Amino acid sequence: MFTRCMVHKLACLAGIFFVVAAFSRAATPLTSPGEKAQVSLFGVKAEGSKFVYVLDRSGSTAGKLMDAAKAEILESIEKIDDVHQFQIVVYNERPKAFNPAGPGGQLAFGTDANRAEVKKFLATIAADGGTDHEAALSMAIRMRPDVIFLLTDGDDPKLTARQLERIDRVGPGIVIHTIQFGSGPQKGGEGFMGKLAHQSGGEYMYVNTAKLDAAADK
Repeated sequence: MFTRCMVHKLACLAGIFFVVAAFSRAATPLTSPGEKAQVSLFGVKAEGSKFVYVLDRSGSTAGKLMDAAKAEILESIEKIDDVHQFQIVVYNERPKAFNPAGPGGQLAFGTDANRAEVKKFLATIAADGGTDHEAALSMAIRMRPDVIFLLTDGDDPKLTARQLERIDRVGPGIVIHTIQFGSGPQKGGEGFMGKLAHQSGGEYMYVNTAKLDAAADK
């Protein structure tokens, strides 16, 4: 037979259990660390926990091409939450990484604060100079992401067969999606960008800048 004291103790224990359970539910993140993020860029979809966006900022990418690429990157990283990571590498003759926590090119978590910093970072980037695709890709590969998005007009100098082989050798398991910009319908096939994507299990996409111009003028 329960005494009044025993009933009081049981009520206290039940109250403590209820508070702990409620706190645990509130503290649970929206996305489990074991779940993968799903992102897309110009219709190219990818899944993973770590993403690097590599953006060509050489002189030939000036204007609406660069504006469209920046806008797509900002939209894409909205899908990366605070248990997943990303990085932005912009390049001409030399690559430069987004560094929210100082130098070193560390991957950043998908927080609102980091997304705000990316917007400021991209606003400072102007198209200028030549092109070194391999240096930028090498920097991205050293970060060991699951997925790399390469955005470029594919201007000279193009990656050689030896460079493609070297990239494939140093980046095993990293999927590289390539997005090429060009004016008008695609000419001459996928070229080195198609080979780069296919050798890593990625996807190649051609974006007609004339259509970007038309959409922007509406």
